[in-house]
Amino acid sequence: TYYMLMLLMMILTNNKVFMETLYYYLMFNFQLMSPFGVPVPGPAPETKDIKNLYESIMNNYINILNKYTININKDNINKLKFLDNYTEEEKGYYLSGLFEGDGNIYTRCFSITFSLEDVLLANYLCTYFKIGHITAKYNSNKELTAVKWNIMKKKEQEVFMNYINGKLLTYKRYDQYFKYNFNNRLNIKLLKPKEFDLTLNPWLTGFNDADGYFYTGFQKHKNSQWLKFHLELSQKDSYILDIIKKYFKTGGILKRDYKSGATAYIYKAQSSKAMKPFIEYFNNYQPLSTRRYKQYLLLNIAYLLKLNKLHMLTNSLLMLKELMLLQSVKNMSLEMKNELNNRVKIIINKTHYNNIE
Repeated sequence: TYYMLMLLMMILTNNKVFMETLYYYLMFNFQLMSPFGVPVPGPAPETKDIKNLYESIMNNYINILNKYTININKDNINKLKFLDNYTEEEKGYYLSGLFEGDGNIYTRCFSITFSLEDVLLANYLCTYFKIGHITAKYNSNKELTAVKWNIMKKKEQEVFMNYINGKLLTYKRYDQYFKYNFNNRLNIKLLKPKEFDLTLNPWLTGFNDADGYFYTGFQKHKNSQWLKFHLELSQKDSYILDIIKKYFKTGGILKRDYKSGATAYIYKAQSSKAMKPFIEYFNNYQPLSTRRYKQYLLLNIAYLLKLNKLHMLTNSLLMLKELMLLQSVKNMSLEMKNELNNRVKIIINKTHYNNIE
């Protein structure tokens, strides 16, 4: 039946875009091989697949730890925490942080942008909450650079806003909500943003997944080198950073002026003592972003090594350098990048069809 359908559609239409969309839709939903003998990427991941990915990442890190016989407490490294483990209130705080970091409100749409490496997170949220669909974002050279989770249906927008209502920290999304008249379109009275204790909920996890960065590396000077790690967040104004500093009681904020005339405020927590409250927080509310999760695992391991005075042992140095290679998309082969792009296309078409059903 599948082959007949494909051949029939080829005969009836010469529309290339339609054929490509149909092709990916059938590949995803029926998990069949291409009749043309072309290798087909696997089915688009559902919620269980992001968990499988994170478990695989975690196991890779632990295997490397074991390979170098590094003896540190792996309890927090072994833990995985997803939305299933959150209360409904906590889910709202996570979404709010993510939305305030990389979200936007347009004339008809709520949207959150994700890097290509985080397409699984975009799909996970879209599938878990059963709202919206995923679209591609291209640069001027028509290269796929990011994906967007778009929420356009009124009922789905109301579901999303009910989750984040009362959990906004800044006025940016709040002002956009009224600017585009959603206060009259949706049956929701949006509460004004307010300050709250960031240590008690996963708002910062969502915001950090969007805008944060965990750094681990070696500082070198002449014949010496030492281990460095820090949490970094950059913003156009210091409001959010001041609140982070207030409730975590650590870190510092630096103002940076650029030649272009732009100004940035950069928050850093960059010592073992400064990172301690963040380690405790992110062990409880782990990053859901693939990039942030890998960065955090490495930083957590580096933190434990330094805490136990093991960080300058030869085995520890070799292990850390090997772990650093697992972090970056820059180290992906061309084949892996092509596979990622194919996965993105499948997810986009899958969520598009789900959205119009």
